[in-house]
Amino acid sequence: MNATPICAVDYIDHVGIAVRDIEAALKLFSEVFGAPRPEVRELADQGIRGALIQVGQTRLEVMEPTAADTTIGRFIERRGEGLHHLAFYVTDLPGKLQIVDGLGLELIDREPREGLSGDIAFIHPRSVFGILTELVERPAG
Repeated sequence: MNATPICAVDYIDHVGIAVRDIEAALKLFSEVFGAPRPEVRELADQGIRGALIQVGQTRLEVMEPTAADTTIGRFIERRGEGLHHLAFYVTDLPGKLQIVDGLGLELIDREPREGLSGDIAFIHPRSVFGILTELVERPAG
């Protein structure tokens, strides 16, 4: 029996995609893949305009930077548009952050913060084979 706590995930919540033009991205996903048009929201504290597109049993989080000096703006400048992060849905996000920290993973967020998907926190890509990993929990209700 494994006595070490684990960060059990319920499912893949979404895949984050960095784009230069969110309207062009939403049009493509609608016209090519039949995805419904989602609401676009601006998160000023994160420097993005973003939308969650429901695709089958999961979602795509499309993010456009509001300025070049934002996290997503710098990401696109360095790496171009594309896959930005993988998000896992968890329960008890604060507890899961304590577990992954205790297991030695490098946290970007030590406390949950608000995101498009609910409460979020990121694990540094250095700890997860180069994948920026987001943990998500939505409030009950």
